Amino acid sequence: MEFGILGPLLIRDQAGEYPVPAAKQRVVLAALLLRPGRPVPAERLAGILWDGRPPRTAATTLRNYVMRLRQQLGPAGTRIETRTGGYLLRIEPAELDVQRFVSLADQGRRALDAGAHARAAELLRQAVGLWRGPLLADVPARALHREQAPRLTELRLTALERCLTAELHLDHRLATITAELRGLTAAHPERERFRALLTAALRQSGRRPEAPAAHRRAGGSSGSSAREPDLAPGPAEQPPSTTFCYLTHHQLPKQVSLFTGREPELHALAAHLTTPPPTAPAVAVLSGLPGVGKSALAGQAAHAVARAFPDGTLYADLRGTSVRPAAPSSVLRTLLLALGVAREALPAGPAARLALYRSLLADRRVLLVLDQARDSAQVRPLLPSGPGCAALVTARGRLHGLPGAVPVEVPLLPEAQARLLLSRLLRAAPVGTGPVADGAPAPVSTDTDADTDADTDVPADTDTGTQDAADGPAALAALAERCGGLPLALRVCAARLAARPGWSARQLAERLGSEQRLFAELRVGPLDVRAGLTAVHQDLDPAAAGAFARLARADRPAFGLRFAEGLLGPGCEAALARLVDAQVLTARAPDWYGFPWLLRVYGRQQPVAAAPAPPQDARAAG
Repeated sequence: MEFGILGPLLIRDQAGEYPVPAAKQRVVLAALLLRPGRPVPAERLAGILWDGRPPRTAATTLRNYVMRLRQQLGPAGTRIETRTGGYLLRIEPAELDVQRFVSLADQGRRALDAGAHARAAELLRQAVGLWRGPLLADVPARALHREQAPRLTELRLTALERCLTAELHLDHRLATITAELRGLTAAHPERERFRALLTAALRQSGRRPEAPAAHRRAGGSSGSSAREPDLAPGPAEQPPSTTFCYLTHHQLPKQVSLFTGREPELHALAAHLTTPPPTAPAVAVLSGLPGVGKSALAGQAAHAVARAFPDGTLYADLRGTSVRPAAPSSVLRTLLLALGVAREALPAGPAARLALYRSLLADRRVLLVLDQARDSAQVRPLLPSGPGCAALVTARGRLHGLPGAVPVEVPLLPEAQARLLLSRLLRAAPVGTGPVADGAPAPVSTDTDADTDADTDVPADTDTGTQDAADGPAALAALAERCGGLPLALRVCAARLAARPGWSARQLAERLGSEQRLFAELRVGPLDVRAGLTAVHQDLDPAAAGAFARLARADRPAFGLRFAEGLLGPGCEAALARLVDAQVLTARAPDWYGFPWLLRVYGRQQPVAAAPAPPQDARAAG
C-alpha cells in the first residue's frame, strides 16, 4: 500500500488509486497520516476539521466521516482503528512518502558529508522527487497547513540545496542545474545558499562574467558574504568557443497534473523510443482529436524516457493549428541556438542550417519533441538523422510521408479511466476560482459533505443524502459518459463545478443531456470543446464534410461499409478514409467504423448541402 501527503493526497495499491472525494474525509485522513501509527484524539480531529469551532454534533459527525473514509479506502480502510478517545492509522514507514523522504534525505546528507557526491545526488534527487506538489495540496485544513507546511517545506529546500551541492561536482549535470538554480534563486531570493550555488555553477561552466550580475538579480549584493561551495576547478571552466559549445538542454514542458490512464500507449512509446533501429532515429507520431491529450501523452512519455538521452531533450511548438504555423527554418534556428551554436555562426539559408543541425546530432543521443505539427512537410526537415536520437511528434491528423515513423492514435478515454480522471479533477479543483489549469492542484477543493459549514449545526442523520447521491459514483459516471471520453470535456466539467459550488455532478450531467446546448455547456474560459471540433470540420473537403454530417444523422456508434454505401452511395470509401485520417471515425476492423458520440452530436448540427435522401433500407443495411 502507498500513502502520499507530499502533494495531493494519494492512496493506492496494485489494484489502483482510492480517491476520497469529500473534503472533510480528506482532512481526517491527512491528520491520521501526519501521526502514522499513533492515536489522534477525537477532540484534536474536531479542532482540525472545523478550525477550532466544532459544532455540537461534532462527535457524531466525526464518527460518520471515519466510517465513510474506511469505505472509500478499500482494503486500507481496515487499518483505521478506533482507540479510546480517538483514532489510529496503522502504516509502515516505507508506505508513507513523507517518511521515505526524510529517510532518503538523511542518507543523502551522510553521503554528502562523506564526499560521495554521485551517491548523495542520487539519494537526494530521489527524496526531492517524492514531492508531487505543495504539501497536502487538496486538504482544506488551515491548522494542518500552519503546523506542518513550514517545517516540511524547509526540509525539502534543505535537501534540494544539498542535492545541487553534490551535483556541482558532477560535470555532466552542470548545464541542467545552472538553469534550475536560476529558477530557484528567483523563487527563493531569501535563501543565500541558492545564490552561492548559482554563482559557483556559472563560474565552473566558464561563464564567470555572468556570476556577479546573476547574484545581484537573485537578491544578493556586491558585498555579500555568501561563500561558494568548495569545488575543484575542472575542464568545464575553460571558456567556450566563440563559434560552438555543445549545450545539454532539458527543455520538456512540465508534466500535466493528474495525468490518468494511457498505460498501453506509454509502454509502447517507451519501448519504441529507447530501442531505435540501427541506422535511423526512432520516430513516433501521435494523432487524435483536439482535447484528447496528445501533448500531455507526449510529455509524459518524453519525461519517462529522458534518462535514455544523456545529450538532452529538445522541445519545439510548431503551432500547426494556428493561422501561421512555425516555419521549419525558424525552428531550426531556435534548435541550433539551443544546441550551442553562436548567433554569429548561424547559417543564413535553410539548407545550410539543416546540414549543421544533422551534423551536430549525428553521434549524439537526443530526444526531440515536436508539438502541434501541421503536416509532414513541416516536420520532415526537423527530424534528426542520427540513429541514437528519437523524435516524438503530435498532430491533429495522421502524418503520411515520414519514413519509418510509427503512428500512434490517441483514443478517447475508456469509461473507467474517464471516471477516474473526472474524480481526480474534482478532488483537486479549487472552489469558485474558474477553469482548472494544467498546473499544480489548488489547496482547497469542493466539499461534498453536507455539514461543512463550521457555523452551522446539522444533525448527523441529515448531513448527507441528497448531495452525496448528486455527487456520488453514479452521478460522476453519468457526467463522464456525457463527456464522451474526451479529456478536454472532463476538464471543462470539473472547472464548471469548481466555479459553481452550488451545482452537483448530477445537475451538470442533466444539462449536458440536451444536444442543443451540449457544446455551450462544454465551454469555460479558454477551454472550448466545440472550437476544437470546428477546426477539424473546417479541414475536411466538401465530400468528406457532407459524409460526416449525413452519417451523424444516422446516429450509429458503429457501422459497416455496406451501411455507409447505402447512405452515401457507392464509392464512398475515399470519403470514409479521409474521415478516419481526420480522427472523425475510427477504423475498428476492415470495413467497420466507430463514430464517437460527441462527434455524432456535432455532425448533426452541421448543414448537409444537397444531400440526397437515404434509401429506405439504409438503416437496416449491414
